[in-house]
Amino acid sequence: MELFRQAFTIMVLGMTLVFVFLALLIFALKIAARIIHAVEGAPVEDVPQNTGDSLARNRRAAAIAAALHRFRKGE
Repeated sequence: MELFRQAFTIMVLGMTLVFVFLALLIFALKIAARIIHAVEGAPVEDVPQNTGDSLARNRRAAAIAAALHRFRKGE
């Protein structure tokens, strides 16, 4: 019975250590993100415009996905 108690103690200690490490890692990443944001400012993202060609590709991909879904479903 003593062996189970020791195993349980080691398990709880290990899980607590992992939880604390992950919490500190998340905290450090949030602080780093704030520092980087303050130093460099907000990143500017280029959003591509939907041209006729890409819109046709998106519709074609959606049609293929719908056909595969119906085929796999057995309709």
